[in-house]
Amino acid sequence: MSLKPGWLTWILAAVLVLVAVGISKLVPSPTQSAGVEDPYLNTEMNFSTEPDAASLAGKEVVRVGIYVLSVGNLDLTTGTYTLDFFLNFKCETVPCDPSNFDLINAAAEPFIEDQTAQDEYGREFYYRVRSDLQTQLDLRDFPFDSHQLKVSFEDKLKNSDEYVFIVDPSLSGIDSSVLVSGWDLLPKLSAESEDHSYKVYDESFSRARFYLEIAHPWFSAFMKSIFAAIVIVGVGMLSFLMSYKDAQDRIGLTSATLASAIFYHLTLTSSVPPVGYLTYGDQFMILQYVFITAALATAVALFLLVSQENRGERSEQLAQKIDTWTRHVIPPLWVVSMIVLQLVYIGIPKF
Repeated sequence: MSLKPGWLTWILAAVLVLVAVGISKLVPSPTQSAGVEDPYLNTEMNFSTEPDAASLAGKEVVRVGIYVLSVGNLDLTTGTYTLDFFLNFKCETVPCDPSNFDLINAAAEPFIEDQTAQDEYGREFYYRVRSDLQTQLDLRDFPFDSHQLKVSFEDKLKNSDEYVFIVDPSLSGIDSSVLVSGWDLLPKLSAESEDHSYKVYDESFSRARFYLEIAHPWFSAFMKSIFAAIVIVGVGMLSFLMSYKDAQDRIGLTSATLASAIFYHLTLTSSVPPVGYLTYGDQFMILQYVFITAALATAVALFLLVSQENRGERSEQLAQKIDTWTRHVIPPLWVVSMIVLQLVYIGIPKF
């Protein structure tokens, strides 16, 4: 069966788009070689407001901040990561001793080095902390997910009636050398302080939390995950360009596409723990299964009709109608559904 010029134009356009997308990141960006301003020089500080003076009366008040030196070893399956940072204390009341701090979300015993240079009044304390930390990760947007990596502090002995943390942006920051392999570390540091209640002990302790924000680069995540799935299914969609008389070949092509998609789905989600919800990657692949199954069902239906025709039954007209209708409906609907899924669950991409 010969293809109409219109179909040839659309096929050529699709091929050119795929090639352009595939090589667009192979050309170095001008910013890769030119000097670029350090993004952490203007780190956005989103800190909670300070409590009023009346609520602090009679309490030991300590300002706290962190200066992040490195982040590494983020494991999506366990939610653990390594954080290296300076922990800075500045006392509002004297005497003051913040040395009995506890890392609430530490996954293992932290390494803590006291680097305090004692001043005349004993108001400032500095520590170097290296620790494996743990947080709960929301993977619903995987592979376009973003996360907040947190570090939480409490005093080990003094409750909130005696001791209060105040998060201070002037004591906090992100070093310019900080990189998180495979992620974009956003130039943003958030913090809050609150009273955390322990109902079992009928006590509450002042808790300070700091948050770093990381995200997968959209284009990189797309090229390393979704793009390959689109190519696999796109090859299967080429079956709609084949004649209905070649139904047996169409069955072979779509069956191979289905098997490839299943294996790719297993590879895509191998780094994700068995969460109790569907990630974006799962939903995207389920959508691919729906359209591959539609293409396979079409090919099987055409094969049965052609077989009837070979036995002398007049089914050629119905086969032509099914072939024409599915050719003009299923591939365009596949493209539109992927766009809608992206906009509904992830939103407009930010390059």
